[in-house]
Amino acid sequence: MLISNLLTDPWAFFSFAIALLVAFSFHEASHAFVALKLGDNTAQGDGRVNLNPLVHLDPLGTIFLLTLGFGWGKPVRINPNNFNNPRVGSLLSALAGPGANFFLAIIFGLALRFFSPYFSANLSSLLSLIVFINLILMIFNLIPIPPLDGSNILELLVPTQSYIAFAKNGTYFLFALILLSFLGIPVFETIVYAPASWIYHQIIGAEVLGIL
Repeated sequence: MLISNLLTDPWAFFSFAIALLVAFSFHEASHAFVALKLGDNTAQGDGRVNLNPLVHLDPLGTIFLLTLGFGWGKPVRINPNNFNNPRVGSLLSALAGPGANFFLAIIFGLALRFFSPYFSANLSSLLSLIVFINLILMIFNLIPIPPLDGSNILELLVPTQSYIAFAKNGTYFLFALILLSFLGIPVFETIVYAPASWIYHQIIGAEVLGIL
């Protein structure tokens, strides 16, 4: 679904906006909620422990999702020093976002799989989009490049000094991937869309056709 389609098709615009707000809001609020439960109230102080999409959307991340099909929300601030176990707390807080996206994809996907005969075509397309965008957001954020959530998993697997050196250049790696995508090299098609499409098929039992 290109941005031109969103500007000419009112239902496409509405569906994409709803799917986007649902995916980003649950992703970021889950980071904040888990961090709070583990003892860090930093995100709570920032007003992020709620599902209000206005506090979770990142302007640049939203533009990228509209134009290139991948994006991110406004990062949730977390202070690992407030956790009893900073490494484990950071890991669980980071995984909460992708975990929430996967949960939503499962719930809406199963509803679509078993009850689609009772849904209108517009409702089915909306649910399909919600499922796929949640899967895209989940997989994109699991890429082990700082500041994405997957970097917290990487931190537990490599020596601390190696991770610190890698993290200092994480932003450059991320923008290198984005640049390759701009140049027409199917980087994100391979590492994000392909697995998202496969999981979509496993949940719903249908192929991804014309969603994005």
